This record gives sequence, C-alpha cells and structure tokens, in this order.
Amino acid sequence: MKLGFPSPSLLRRPLSSLFSASITTEINSPPRPLSSSPSLSLSPPLEYLQSVLSEIKLLFKTPQSYSSLTTLDSLLAKTHLLDSATSLILIDYLSQIKKLGRSKTIISHLKSRGRVSDSFLYSLVFDILVKDGRISDVDNVWGEICGSVKSFNFSNYVISVCRTGGVDEIKDIYERILMDAASILDKQTYVALSAALCNVNEGFLAKNLVKQMYDKGMTVDNWTYFLIFQCFCRNGNLEEADLALRKLVINGFSIDISIYGSFLHGLCKRGKHREANKLFRKLTKVGPPKERGLVLKEGRRVIFQLNCEGVVPKMMAYESYFRALCNVGKLNEAEILLKKMMSGTTLPEICVYGSFIKALFRAGRDEDAMKFFNVQKKKKLVRVNEIGRYVIMGLCDKGRVDDALLIFEEIGRMVNGGYLTVTSTLLMWNDLLACNSILKCYWKQSRVADAEVFFERWRLHGKIKVETCIIMINGYCSHNDVSKALVVFEEMLKSKMVVSGALYERLIIGLCDHGRANEAFKYLNVMIENGHMIFYKRWRSLFRSILT
Repeated sequence: MKLGFPSPSLLRRPLSSLFSASITTEINSPPRPLSSSPSLSLSPPLEYLQSVLSEIKLLFKTPQSYSSLTTLDSLLAKTHLLDSATSLILIDYLSQIKKLGRSKTIISHLKSRGRVSDSFLYSLVFDILVKDGRISDVDNVWGEICGSVKSFNFSNYVISVCRTGGVDEIKDIYERILMDAASILDKQTYVALSAALCNVNEGFLAKNLVKQMYDKGMTVDNWTYFLIFQCFCRNGNLEEADLALRKLVINGFSIDISIYGSFLHGLCKRGKHREANKLFRKLTKVGPPKERGLVLKEGRRVIFQLNCEGVVPKMMAYESYFRALCNVGKLNEAEILLKKMMSGTTLPEICVYGSFIKALFRAGRDEDAMKFFNVQKKKKLVRVNEIGRYVIMGLCDKGRVDDALLIFEEIGRMVNGGYLTVTSTLLMWNDLLACNSILKCYWKQSRVADAEVFFERWRLHGKIKVETCIIMINGYCSHNDVSKALVVFEEMLKSKMVVSGALYERLIIGLCDHGRANEAFKYLNVMIENGHMIFYKRWRSLFRSILT
C-alpha cells in the first residue's frame, strides 16, 4: 500500500511543502516543495492538520501503537480546529490506514455543523465507509450518522449524481446497483439513472438498466426508450437504435422530426449515405397520407416502415439532413442541398448557415467559408451579424485572431451603418460567442496584453458574462499570474455572478503551484462549504492534483 505521507524530515516543514506529497508516491519519496520559504507561517487549521498527519504516518508504520492512537484521538477531539477542508483531508488519510470508525466520527461532526451538503457527506459514506457494501448498508450507516432526522437516502443521492455528476460518478452508481440485485429502489431512481447514462453516451448500460427494471416488474416509459434511441443514433449504432424505435412505435409514441432527424444523423455517421438519402426523399415526398394501422415486419428497419410522407414540415426535413451531412463532412452534398433550400420561399434557420460554415472550417476550407460568408452578406437575406459569429469562431479556432478581429469590426460598422472601432463595436454588437472566441485565441497565442485590453474595453462598454471571466481566470493561471486571476474572481463574487467548482479548482491549484498554501486552503474550505464540491471522488481528484 502506498500513501502520500512525507518523510520524517519533511514533517518539520510547513504544510505548503507537505501538500506536495503525492498520494501515489512512496512514503519516503521527497516531494516537490510548493514554497521556497520553509519559515512560512501557517494558519491554525494547517498547523493542526500537520500535527494529526504526523501521527497518522506513525500509525501506518505501527498500526497497533497505543501511544500513537491515544495521541491521535486527543488531537481529533479538538473539533474547534476541524474546518471542512481539514476534515476531508483527515478522512481521506484515515481511510487509507483503515481507521474507518474515526472517519465516521469526523463525518458525523461535519453533519452536525451543517456546512457541507448532504449529497457530499453521503458520497463519503458511499465511497469510503461502505465502499463495497450493499446499498442498504450505505443507508444504515448514513442513518447512524444522521440520528433520528434522516431526510436524505440513496435515491436522493442517485438523483443528485444524475443531475450534476460526471461519467465516473454515474457509472459508479450503475455498477453498485447492478451488483446489489436485491436492492429495492423506486422507479424514479432507475429512470433518472438511465437518462444520465444516455447523456454520457453509455447506451448499452442504460439498456441493461432497463432490463433490470423489467426483471423487477417495473414498466418503462416512452421517454426512457426515446433517450436510449437518441443515444444509439449519436453513436451510430443503428441496430440498437432500431430496437428502441420498435418499442416506441409499439407503445404509440408520437414519431416526429426528432426521431427522423436523429436517425438521419445515425445513418450518416455510420456511412449509410444511400439509406440516409432514401429516408430524406421519403420525408419530402408529396402525396396523400397512407392509412394507419401499421404492422411492423422483422428484418427491415422500422424507420422505413413508418408512414412518414409529408408528416414533418419540408424545411425541417431539409435542415435535419443538411446538418447530418455537415457533421460527417459531406460538404459537396450539403452545399447542393443548401442551394435547394435557399431557392425556396422559406429561408433556412441561421443554425443551418452556421453548420455549413463550421463544417467548412473543420475541413480546412477556410477560404470557402469566407467566400460563402461574403456571398450571403451581399445577398442580405440573413443578418450578417448572426452568421458572422460563426466565421469569427472558425477563424479563431484556426489561430487567425487578427483576421477575426477585422470581421468583428466590419460587422460592427454594418450593424451601426458607419465607422466603428473595436471599442464601439463592443458597445453596439456585444456577441458573447464571437467575443469569447477572440479572447480565447489571444490567450492561446500568449498575447496577454491584447487579451487584457480587449477584456477591459468589453468590461467598460458591454455586460461581461460569467464565461468571459472564466476565460480570463484560466488565461492568467496558465500564464502563472494567479494574483490577477484572483482579482477577476473576487470581482465576480462582488457582482453576484454564479461561480463553478471548476473555477475554484483552477485557482486552488494555481495558488498551490506558487506556494500560497494558506490562501489555497481558504478557498478550498469556502468551495466545500458553498456546495461547489459535490462528490468525494471529485474532491479526491482535486486533492491529488494539488499534491502532485
């Protein structure tokens, strides 16, 4: 077993260097110090944490040492020094030396203080205290921690994971449910988890979950089958998508453009272009509606057995097929289709033009994208600023930020009908996507001064959004200027902007990289107590990033 404890000599150094010991390194491996100042004064929680970890290290070497256990318990009794961040670090280390009872005591203390969300505390029980146990065991231990008041359970935790969890958390829940076949969960839990699996493109796992619902005598609603259908279409798995569609048809689900559009995408992604074209022609065919009472046959795709002639608006069929072609780089076919659309009486939506411009840039046909933009600009059939943003984004993706800025100013002049500078363009045409693309490109090319000037002009003459501040913070951190990143972050807090856990993580790592352990610890504590740290595994990942 490998723990991230520092060597004995390092324990006499401040926690800013202790923080650099990796959880996955050997005990006596010398860590990279985060601070060049060994005499750096630490906050009381960090000094306390350093003392406790010294005893934990001794216990790792001699697990049954009575004196070390007594000293450890004496230190853990000083609950006034246990803030949220300190508590989580201790829980993590205590669990590594199998002192789960003491970990449980600290979790109970966190619960009684009421500053950490139930979802996060439950994840500690789920991932640490009852790591390999049954779901009922997790709920029982949670009940012991909560006492008589227990308003949160496994089903609530699953819903929380489905809403805000990542792939790892969602799959962990799925695997635990499958391992514990005897568990009794409500239908809402299964439905939410199935939807979450589809959202992360795990269609086969969602399908297995549906099978378990059947085995438990539960009915599966059409919405669940629809999400599974869409997931398989996105992944180009036409056979599984067809099976899900068969269920939808049998259940009387209303088949509309969302079904046909998804299958068109799946056909194109799979390279079934003849079938995609056949389906498109069927959708746009004009004729009398066929009789109802469809009987599905085996051995033929369900989508081609449906009575789909004229059931969706013609323009929507064109747009769905066009976007599918653009997504797979079939630009010649897409261009022919676009000309047919533009020759009609109803113009396509702006997203159609945008899809074509993006596809051209992806294919390396930058000049064709510019030519297309200029042609549409002269025709004046669509608003130039609405398609201009796609050109600016495409140019910035290719690193052509100066060319993008020329387009930006040109659009500003056209919007106002006269000459405009960058500053006045920001006032007249404050397009979030276009401006953020320019800003990102400046940072990517290390043009820090240009990024700062652009941001300042935008801040003075337009309403800055959260996404823009995040770009600036990430840019400053990437260029080793965490102090300026903190200035932007604090301005966000003063302006009541909604900040994310990822933003806290970026700043905490940046502070640690510069040996500013006290500040990093302060932000880590605020992050936890403000509910930005939702699950234990996410916290563990951040902690490892700090340590390494």
